[in-house]
Amino acid sequence: MIIGEHSVIRAAEPDDAYSLIQLYDSETPRSFLLGPAREVMTPNRDELREILTRRDLVTGTFFVVEDKQGEIQGSAVFRGAKLESEFAEIVLALGRDEAYQSPLAHEVFLYLRRVAFVDKKLNKIVSHCLSTETASRAFLLSHGFRSDGVQRDMTYARGRYYDLEAFSLFRRDVLEELEAELDEPATATS
Repeated sequence: MIIGEHSVIRAAEPDDAYSLIQLYDSETPRSFLLGPAREVMTPNRDELREILTRRDLVTGTFFVVEDKQGEIQGSAVFRGAKLESEFAEIVLALGRDEAYQSPLAHEVFLYLRRVAFVDKKLNKIVSHCLSTETASRAFLLSHGFRSDGVQRDMTYARGRYYDLEAFSLFRRDVLEELEAELDEPATATS
């Protein structure tokens, strides 16, 4: 568990499905709902509970993001974070678009970036946004990500096609910031 000034980041548990299901119950598709074939997946509560019991939780790659009052605000995920691949996809899924402009979102991103570049020693992190995720896109760009391009009409859901944009952030581009962060570590509890 990581306790920050604005957030609490902890490993997700199966019982979190009851709160996290709100992220999956959206009128507009979101990129973190895309499965391996880039189709939108909308699990029910029991299926989400099953997802949260999988092995990824043991390795600490699926996190719940809470505010300081203990309310779940979203989740953060590392996908494919293996040392030999030297990169991973990160997902920061928050319940409301305006939450991406909050200090909580910034704090969670700094934690994910630190885990990726310092702890896991990855060289690159990637993320994705559908064309409708303007708040998430703005958040990524404001945190140093660069667009790798847009795949047109990538996903079909709810009667229309959506474009999918890929983003990258390289370790070398944030080395100075990472070194400054190491001087001010987050509070970790077990």
